[in-house]
Amino acid sequence: MTAELKVFTSTNTVGWSPQKKAVATLGLAGLARTGRESAANLLAADHWLFLMFDEIAIKPYTVDTIFVCGGVGKRGVINSVATYSISTNEWRDAPNLPEPRSDHGIAFAAGRVFVFGGFMPGRYTDTCTAFSISKNMWEVIPSMTNGRFNPGVAVVGDRIFVVGGWDIQGHHTDSVEVYKVSGNTWTAPGVVAPMPTPRVGFGVAVIGTRIFAIGGLNCCARSTVEVHDTETNMWTKLSPMPTARHGMAVAVIGHQIWCFGGWDGSGMTLDVVEVFDADKNEWNTSKFRMPSPMFRAEAMVIDSMIWIIGNGYQGDICTVQTFDPETGIWASSTKVPYAARERAMVAF
Repeated sequence: MTAELKVFTSTNTVGWSPQKKAVATLGLAGLARTGRESAANLLAADHWLFLMFDEIAIKPYTVDTIFVCGGVGKRGVINSVATYSISTNEWRDAPNLPEPRSDHGIAFAAGRVFVFGGFMPGRYTDTCTAFSISKNMWEVIPSMTNGRFNPGVAVVGDRIFVVGGWDIQGHHTDSVEVYKVSGNTWTAPGVVAPMPTPRVGFGVAVIGTRIFAIGGLNCCARSTVEVHDTETNMWTKLSPMPTARHGMAVAVIGHQIWCFGGWDGSGMTLDVVEVFDADKNEWNTSKFRMPSPMFRAEAMVIDSMIWIIGNGYQGDICTVQTFDPETGIWASSTKVPYAARERAMVAF
C-alpha cells in the first residue's frame, strides 16, 4: 500500500511556526530515504544536530526588528526613522527618509523596506523609495501611476499590492497598483481589478495568496469586508465586520484576522477587539478588549504575539504594547523614541 503524501507549499503552511516549516522541509527533502535513514529521523535522534539545525535554518529568519518612519510631528511632516531590536530591547536611529512624508504605505520584501506615496509638505505624492537593510541606505524606485494618501499595502510573493486610499484630488479611490520587486516595475493601470468599494483607512490582511480589505472610510465608517484572490484577479464580498470602523490595527495569526480599536465615524474611539475566521467567513467579538481606546494604531505579529504601536490622534502615540491572543494579557514595552502620528511601521 502506497502512503499518500501531503503536498508542501507556501500556501498550505500559513500559520505554521518556523520550526514546523523547517522540520517539514527537511523531512520532505529526505523522502527518498525511509526509516532510520530519513533526514527527519536523523534530526530527531540527534540533539546536537537539532540545535545546529535550529541555529542555521531557523534563528536567522526570526523577526527581531520593528521599523518606524515618517509621520507628522509638532512642527509638521518629518523624515525621522527609528528601529527597535526585540532581542536587545532598544531603539536606534536609522538613516532619515530622503524627504519628509506621512500617511505612506509600507512593506518589507527581499531585504528592503518599501515606502509608497503618502503626503509630503503641500501635496499628496506618487513617489516611492526603498531602504536596503544590507547597505543601510535609501534608494529611489519608480513612482506609482497615481499619487495616493493612506493606501493599503499587501505583500504576496514577489509582488507588493498598493490598494485604495485618497487620490491627489482628495477622492476615495478603488485603484490597485502592483510593484514587482525582482523587476523593479509597476503593472500598467487597470491590469489588477479595482477594489469594489473605494475607501481609505481600511485594514489589510494577507492569508496565502488572498488580500483582505476590512472596514475603512468612505463618507462614513464602513463594515465592508472584501477579499482579492491574486491568482484569479477577482474580488469577493465577505461577511461584514460587526463594528463599522476605520483606522483599526489588523494582525493575522493562522487563518484568523484580529482587528483592534479604530474610530466609528461618529466621534467614538474604540477598544473593541473582533476576530474574523477566514475559513468559516465568520466574525466573533473577543472577550478581550484593549487597555484603552486607540485610533490608527499599527499591529504586527512577532513570535505568536501581537505588537501594537500607537500612531493616531487619541492616546499616547508612542505606546508600544504586546498582546497574547491565547491569554488576553497585555504588556507594555519601550516607547517609540520620537512622537508623531501617521507614521508607517513594519516588522522583519
